[in-house]
Amino acid sequence: MGTFSSQILAADFNYRVYLPPCYHTSPSTHYPVLYLLHGLLSDNEQWVRLGLVETMNSLIADGQIPPFIVVLPEEKRMSPPQTSAFPEALVQELVPWIESRYQALPEREFRAIGGLSRGAAWAVQIGFEHPHVFGAIGAHSLPLFQADGGKVRGWLTQLPPQDLPKVFVDIGRSDQERQSAEDFAAQLDEFQITHHWYLFTGGHTESYWSSHLEFYLQWYASNW
Repeated sequence: MGTFSSQILAADFNYRVYLPPCYHTSPSTHYPVLYLLHGLLSDNEQWVRLGLVETMNSLIADGQIPPFIVVLPEEKRMSPPQTSAFPEALVQELVPWIESRYQALPEREFRAIGGLSRGAAWAVQIGFEHPHVFGAIGAHSLPLFQADGGKVRGWLTQLPPQDLPKVFVDIGRSDQERQSAEDFAAQLDEFQITHHWYLFTGGHTESYWSSHLEFYLQWYASNW
């Protein structure tokens, strides 16, 4: 667990960090970084509870993914997205904080942001509004923020195709947020934005996310 005093939030910003097993034995090696956001009414232990540490260690040991760092930010104040300072604190404070204290590669193509449920909505908003910071976005069980519905067209048309982040969207067939995720994927199709879209069996549950965690991590790693 790490923390720093955020001027933007006027509060402490808490986070957890996963470091690959080889991290401390290779002090000259720098690694890609994945920022994973938790869901509503949860905290940054959620991804750990889903099996993040064990799955990362296993995939790295088996050579299925390269070593990389995972940062788990915590959104302590669940403010409405229109007024929340969480995105600015993450981009302007957390990312530089991580890169000044860990062996993190500082280039856009080696940063990804993803999340589940509310965290997926944040990942989409933050990723598309800061495309110079993140090269990939993962939206797992996406309920797009209502306030962002009218922004998608601008996100997808105002940037040259080569500057758009890579995108992954998935949701369960019985998920109550299925329509939101499908509408977002349809807009990606409409503007011919290359993306990965998956409709799996399951609902809006931790068992769904846990069962697909390995697949998620392999997708993020495929960009590195």
